[in-house]
Amino acid sequence: MPIAATPGAVTPLAICVMAFALWIVGTNSGANPSYTAVAPYHAAFLAGGFLVGRRAGAENAGSAFRVALVFALALAGWALWQQMAQGEARAHGPFVTPATLASTINLVLVPGLVLAALGTRRPVLVAALVVLSAALAAAQSRGGWLALAAVGVVALLFVRRTKVRAGGKAAAIVIAILALGWIGYWLARLAWDWGAPQHSMLDEAAQSSAARLQLYELAVQGIASSPWLLGSGYHAFYYILESARPTVPAYLASTTYFVHNDYLQTLLELGVPGLAGLLLIIVLPISEAWRAAPRLAETADERVALIAIVGAICSMAVHALADFPFYIPVCVLVYGTALGILDASLLRTACVRPVQLPKFANPTARGVAVAAIGTLALWTLTLPVAAEAASAYAQRQWRAAKGESAAVWFEAARRLDPRDWRYHWYAGQFWLAQAQGSGNAAAANLADASFAAGYSANPREVRNLFGRIIVHQRLRKLLPAPADPATLRAWADRAVALAPLDPAVRAERARVLKDFGGAK
Repeated sequence: MPIAATPGAVTPLAICVMAFALWIVGTNSGANPSYTAVAPYHAAFLAGGFLVGRRAGAENAGSAFRVALVFALALAGWALWQQMAQGEARAHGPFVTPATLASTINLVLVPGLVLAALGTRRPVLVAALVVLSAALAAAQSRGGWLALAAVGVVALLFVRRTKVRAGGKAAAIVIAILALGWIGYWLARLAWDWGAPQHSMLDEAAQSSAARLQLYELAVQGIASSPWLLGSGYHAFYYILESARPTVPAYLASTTYFVHNDYLQTLLELGVPGLAGLLLIIVLPISEAWRAAPRLAETADERVALIAIVGAICSMAVHALADFPFYIPVCVLVYGTALGILDASLLRTACVRPVQLPKFANPTARGVAVAAIGTLALWTLTLPVAAEAASAYAQRQWRAAKGESAAVWFEAARRLDPRDWRYHWYAGQFWLAQAQGSGNAAAANLADASFAAGYSANPREVRNLFGRIIVHQRLRKLLPAPADPATLRAWADRAVALAPLDPAVRAERARVLKDFGGAK
């Protein structure tokens, strides 16, 4: 029996989502040696998407899906245009990698296929799904294809569980939509000669699999040496790869921030509690939906909607085994929204019961607590934006040869967000250029101070250490207390350890050894 919608009700899933988001922000702020400003925003996309989904509820799920469908069609059009007009071997749309495009497309394609097969079969929806299928083919993401196939199995299980009527016609519709999209894509590619890939798909698959295995091995080594509770820090894998690049042949000439397995990466970067949080926001909604499925007897549409949402959740969970959708903001936002809609639906139908939390005896105290939490969240999300804006304006002033204004804004940026190494590095580059151009001792000292602060903020990042080496080697006469030869050699050795294949770092170390002696 449906109950009154209660958007503010606290459910087990709501607790898991918010706890996972807070764990990301908390560990990044308090325990990450390489603090990154993206962590709180990724957490905000997950929590914000969940709250939007909860507020929308099942009654507005159709509107949310239509918005997502229009967005996905725009991405698909962009991706197909890339191949048609630019001759790219694999489509990626506005994203860096085709895998990200595939994951985003699947989050909309999967529920669309469920609706087309079991519910509405409007020509506009079918045509849109054919386009999305073509974009998925254009991405050539094996992880995306695997996720789609796995969701098919899950959907069949939920169809039986909900007792939705689905015969051979439903399967035929899904197969026809996918076939039309894929055949249409390959025929168009042949007809317009959109460009041929440099390797066959089998060769590329073999190379990609070998590269992933190397990344997995590196991640496992990192997990073994990282704190099991707090992890190595959000986005720490990038630095682990940089320092171990000679041992990862597939990435000698390229880099990545991702393990290409979100479960391994979460365990590495966020520790056991982080992995538990990720698993809970995947397993809990699916298990709750599975338990609730037989009781959703209100309408067939309600049961079809349940299968569609579960399909979207499963597509991302499976794709996370081979790629990194939980590290992509748009994917996290859509995923969080799907979780919120599902939670609201199960709460409304009494399939999930709210958790009774202790209440504030004094309403004023409750208001103060809510205001404090909101202020802290706003502060956490606003400061990095302000620092980025100040830094961007400083760069613009520098290009316009307005040195005094640039100096003010560079210094403002690094003081607004002193934990972010980038702003110290930007300021250090500016002051280094001023010192080299004019021989100004004050500028040299400011460059040294900026680089030192940047390296202190993130000792895993080589660029600030590299800048400091340059200052103490080339501008020694402008510094009141330049580093002694032993310190410079130690800095140079550390820089090579952080980035062993960086040619500039290796060249600078060779120069240090030449000028100040030491073993090569």
